[in-house]
Amino acid sequence: GNSMVDRVVEVFKAHPTANALDISNNPVSPYAGRQLLGLVPVNPRIGRVELTNTRVDFDLRKRIAAQCEKNTQALWEQQGHVAGDPNQGTSDQNGFGAHNEGEGGADGFGVISGWTPASTRADLTALGGGKSRRTTVRGEGVDPEKAKNFVAPVYEKSEEELNLIVELLQHNVLFSFMVTKDLRRVALAMRRKDFDHGAEVMKQGSVNDTLYIIQRGQADILKEGQKVFLKTEGSAVGEIELMYDTPCVASVQVVTETMVTWYLDRGTYRNLVMGTAINRRETFMRHLNNVPFLSTLDSYEKLQVADALSLDEWKATDTIIPFDTDGEWMYIILEGVVEVFGRDESGTKKYVCDFPAGHYVGELEFLNNHRTVADVVAKTYVQTAKLNRRHFEMCMGPVLDVLKRNTMHPKYEYYQRVLEERRHGESPPPNAEEL
Repeated sequence: GNSMVDRVVEVFKAHPTANALDISNNPVSPYAGRQLLGLVPVNPRIGRVELTNTRVDFDLRKRIAAQCEKNTQALWEQQGHVAGDPNQGTSDQNGFGAHNEGEGGADGFGVISGWTPASTRADLTALGGGKSRRTTVRGEGVDPEKAKNFVAPVYEKSEEELNLIVELLQHNVLFSFMVTKDLRRVALAMRRKDFDHGAEVMKQGSVNDTLYIIQRGQADILKEGQKVFLKTEGSAVGEIELMYDTPCVASVQVVTETMVTWYLDRGTYRNLVMGTAINRRETFMRHLNNVPFLSTLDSYEKLQVADALSLDEWKATDTIIPFDTDGEWMYIILEGVVEVFGRDESGTKKYVCDFPAGHYVGELEFLNNHRTVADVVAKTYVQTAKLNRRHFEMCMGPVLDVLKRNTMHPKYEYYQRVLEERRHGESPPPNAEEL
């Protein structure tokens, strides 16, 4: 889905060797296409992006293909230039060639590092530059129904170990879209593995299907036998290999006396991630059906909105919506209870009401694009799905046009009029008595 494309884009922005990406036959929307369109100019090695059987529209695909063609041409010119000047070793405008330590490059795990080997050049075989064609970076499919009902293995751990692993996972990009409950499922499915000094966790060119999260210790990242980065506590190794059937892009060697890791296999990871994404989308769709001004959207449009939602967690007493701020967000309450505090005529803070799970807050400011008129505070632990006004309009067009479909709902007659007046620059401030 779109959330995974976000993670892939972040990794591929700094990947030193990947030059093609195939996400065909995946349920990704035009949002993912826009992300990929932004990726291709950032990493000039990428010369092919496959989007067959996706919901990315033709225009986006055409623009991505055009940028890939530009990258391919630049790679050919660069390789020809380097071949004609064997003494060349410095980086040119496209960023290829040697970098001195400290200038900032990236290792094979998408982490910004200080140095990239001079021998790392663009491999054009995947773009048609040789008889042998390099395999596209891609992953095998996962059965959605199996993933949805997947029961993850559980390995016994102390509560202290479980909380530690969850904390480590929260800082890893592969799991950043998950909430605490999801992360605990992942943590329970992980096992501990210790390595001694000098042990090779992964070997460049070999096959690896395991992600390692380092709890204690350090390891060198070696490319062609030369150190390019140091992995420390809290970081991970094996992300690319976990997601895709590709050989290890670097070796990982322990440099401390011991290194304690927690590891997860590819099958468990894929089923957990896809199952979480599918169940979350279904949850979002159920809640979107309860939002009146979205009731006229068809199923495909609601899927687009669901893909634009992001999940947040709040502790009791956390302020979700502050008073008198720009009203750009609408929050759907998935779990817990929130309190609403308005202001009386003297400006004194005043309790208004509670909203339990299933309700939504901030929608009036979201619709009318005015400043917030109340504080919304978490009364208990709260989980929300939020939608940004600008993101919504990127997917669905102006809010006014969506409201016009819902002319029979009396709740929004006032807001339709206000939005129309604001479009012509003559809107009065909202008057709560008219609601």
